[in-house]
Amino acid sequence: MSRAKAEVCAGNHQAAFALLRDLIAPEDSFIDQSRVARCLSAIDLAAAGLRPLRLALVAGSTVDHFAGVLRFWLARAGFATELTITPFDTAVQSVLDRDSALYRSAPDVVWLFGTFRDVDVAVAPNADIAAADAAVERAVAARRALWATLHQRLPALVIDNNADIPAEDAFGNLAGAAPWGRRTLLRRYNAELAAAASSGTVIFDLDHIASLHGKRRWSDPRYWFHSRHAFALDASGLVAHAASRLIAGARGLGKKCLVLDLDNTLWGGVVGDDGLDGIALGGGAEGEAFVAFQHFVKALKERGVILAACSKNDPEVAEAVFRDHPDSVLRLDDFAVFSAHWGNKADHLRDIAERLNIGLDAIVFADDNPVERDIVRRHLPQVEVVEMPEDPAFFTGTLAGSGWFETVAFSAEDRERGRYYAENARRDAARNEFVDMDSYLQSLEMTARVGSADPLYLPRIAQLINKSNQFHLTGTRYSEPEIAAIAGRPDWFVRHFRLRDRFGDNGLIACLVLRRQDDALHIDTWVMSCRVLGRSVEEFIVNEVRAIALANGCERIVGRYLRSPRNGMVAGLYDRLGFALETESPGETRWTFEIGPGAAPWRSWVRSPAGEERLDG
Repeated sequence: MSRAKAEVCAGNHQAAFALLRDLIAPEDSFIDQSRVARCLSAIDLAAAGLRPLRLALVAGSTVDHFAGVLRFWLARAGFATELTITPFDTAVQSVLDRDSALYRSAPDVVWLFGTFRDVDVAVAPNADIAAADAAVERAVAARRALWATLHQRLPALVIDNNADIPAEDAFGNLAGAAPWGRRTLLRRYNAELAAAASSGTVIFDLDHIASLHGKRRWSDPRYWFHSRHAFALDASGLVAHAASRLIAGARGLGKKCLVLDLDNTLWGGVVGDDGLDGIALGGGAEGEAFVAFQHFVKALKERGVILAACSKNDPEVAEAVFRDHPDSVLRLDDFAVFSAHWGNKADHLRDIAERLNIGLDAIVFADDNPVERDIVRRHLPQVEVVEMPEDPAFFTGTLAGSGWFETVAFSAEDRERGRYYAENARRDAARNEFVDMDSYLQSLEMTARVGSADPLYLPRIAQLINKSNQFHLTGTRYSEPEIAAIAGRPDWFVRHFRLRDRFGDNGLIACLVLRRQDDALHIDTWVMSCRVLGRSVEEFIVNEVRAIALANGCERIVGRYLRSPRNGMVAGLYDRLGFALETESPGETRWTFEIGPGAAPWRSWVRSPAGEERLDG
């Protein structure tokens, strides 16, 4: 802490934050959390390279004490947060009043911080099922009404808590065993609330956080009766950490890739020394712990996390475990990249990031060896390193508790992400067979389908826009309702692009939001997956932009580039595509391209499927 304070005094805000970010864990006491939060308040987080975020905390209880801790964990997740807290116990009034502090703050995220005390599901003992159903329905409808009002008035993500089911009840076991019991009704409320959450609304599982902390310790009646504190002070870190990871996932700062060591991380022992039959994997307590951890890692892969292996090992020896060991849950094809050589782990990770075409800041690294973890922390501070425990029985809980892969939605595209990146690695290998790039691109036999913001693709379009950072020219963020509204306007056009080649389907890889104004078609938003860079997809997309412009009587295409800490890779895109620089200011450039019916299209090796209709209008 003292070193961080010294760096602040010296004006080294980035160094100060780097020292501060790993000083506490979510489970640490409120006193420790507060000390670090106070030190953070002296740091210029924008100067430290963090993304600005406006958050409104709308609560029916006292949360002011929680503000500093929340800012710290949001900073840890990558945000410089401007926090607005509405007055105590005015949640409903703040949402309904257009002139409230909530709306004046123009938040990016609204967090409706309710507890079980704000949920009225009470019915008389022995009430019938119809009465119980009606009580739950009324309580959920009240929350839905608040969500609807917020979405009508704000382009913000709405987070709402479910009910933290209390530990004590006068009916004892009946409270959760009888259909009219309070615990039963609150559980039903939580399930119905999750089912009711519409686009742009996310449920924060407060009841799960209460369970992690311990239900008997979760609520401190002394603080509730004295000052209406909704939960025990020492739970502040857990709540703030979980919320920060959820917001990071929603705002494009979630992690994409889990890089795993092998020996003593995915199995016990060293396969090169102990042999395939000598490692601990299945059979016995230690072996079963590694199998359980592999099951958890496999589940991460199936929900969209990219897996990569990073081992100091002979490749054939390491691969044999995944190919031949009967108890290995993971197989070679679960890994998008399998890196086994005797170089240092920092070089391994650089190579993996390059092969996957992702940033180092998208990687989480898990290794049982504290020396290897320290090397990566020192040389690659962008990589998140999981502090793995000595006992493999706790590997799953440690990785799960980190929250680095938190997300607010799950789609078919997410399920296939690992396969997309694995096929990318095969494409890169195939590139070496060709003398020139044009021959290689032609051999890929690429076809792209262009679609609009129809209901099937709307969630994935919103997800790509909000998660993309590197190939994102303007940094704009739109919720699903906003995109749907934009697509319905006569002078706006929303397009998505899917790409297929001879190696397989790349899925939805790019989105455009275009706006016609006078004689120009403006590129409001252009995002693209980095895994398809360098394949002339950009040229195919700008040809589509040109076609839309011509079909709608436009004479120019106008594009902007707004610099961010992570989108430097597209700084020269418009220049490369032949656009003329119109204006330049710190952090922003504006480009134009004059079009005409006879102008030659941009050269691309991507084709539209034969016979497919265009979507110019």
